[in-house]
Amino acid sequence: MFKKWLNKFFCCYKENAHLIIRFFGIKFTFKWIGINQLEDCCCIPNLQYVRQRATLVHPIGITIHPSVKMGYGCRIYQNVTIGNDEKDALNVPTIGNGVIIYANAVVFGKIKIGNNVTIGAGSVVFKDVPDDVVVAGNPARIIKYKKELIK
Repeated sequence: MFKKWLNKFFCCYKENAHLIIRFFGIKFTFKWIGINQLEDCCCIPNLQYVRQRATLVHPIGITIHPSVKMGYGCRIYQNVTIGNDEKDALNVPTIGNGVIIYANAVVFGKIKIGNNVTIGAGSVVFKDVPDDVVVAGNPARIIKYKKELIK
């Protein structure tokens, strides 16, 4: 009972790399020193570029090559790797607008991911993907065309 009452008026918790202290209904927010999710848990050298174009839904374990070209309105989930192939460091993907990349997917090589593509969880993509499709698997294959989903 006392603990429940205490939590109502005073509590301390972490939220998005910030320390939140609530004291008698007033919320105080402080930068949590020592933990910054994007810097400590992700490898995104070109973070400003990626933030302008994509939403990092669960920013844990995301690795994005600094030369990747990305369209607007993308969503990237946890543990996604977007990188080069082993032949050349500049063989990186070009990602279109509105692409959703679900957890644990790997996208690599000099490929083009079209607009409005959904890449399923755990997929390995190393070939070009056309617009408006859903791909999944290892290696990634087209599962559905989004125009079929609309009908």
